[in-house]
Parts: sequence; C-alpha cells; structure tokens
Amino acid sequence: MKSVVKAVAFSFALASFAAMPVAYAEEAAQFRTAAPQTFSSDELQQYGLDAASTERALELQDQGYEIRVLSREEAEEYQAGITDNQWIWLGILAGVIIIAVAVAD
Repeated sequence: MKSVVKAVAFSFALASFAAMPVAYAEEAAQFRTAAPQTFSSDELQQYGLDAASTERALELQDQGYEIRVLSREEAEEYQAGITDNQWIWLGILAGVIIIAVAVAD
C-alpha cells in the first residue's frame, strides 16, 4: 500500500510542476494596455457590458479598483497561473491522496 501512496504523491508532484512552465511563459509574454481610467456607465455599456455588469463595475470603481480595457488576446494572456480546471484536478488528486492515506492506516 505504501507504493500506492508514493505513486499518488509522485503524480501530485508532477501535476504541480506541469503548470509551472505555462505560468512562466505567460509572465514572459509582456503586453501593454491602456492606462486605467474612470469610466461612465454609458462608456462601459458601449464596451459591451450589460446593465448588471456595468453597475458592478461602477461599484468596484468607486471602491478604488482600476478598470482597464483589454483586447480579447490581452485578456486571455492576463489570466496567469493555475486555471479553474487545473484547480479541480489538483483537488481531485488531493482527495485521492487523502483516501489512499486513510486506507493505508
């Protein structure tokens, strides 16, 4: 049973390192965006936000958050790090490890 635990731990380690090159590649891809500015409700809706999203954006802006306009390509590059799917897989893997350890004892 110890070999199963070791195999699962090794898989977890590999999964953790598999995401690292992607994060480094995204950090290396530098792009320039427009400076943050204050937007009106009309301007936000011209950029394609619906009424609820516009209201939320204005609330965040009032709280001091910066709003920037990004192209689709810039927005895709902007999300660096671990994706939602990778978190799900890591969670599943952690669950398998916990179960394997519990069964081994």
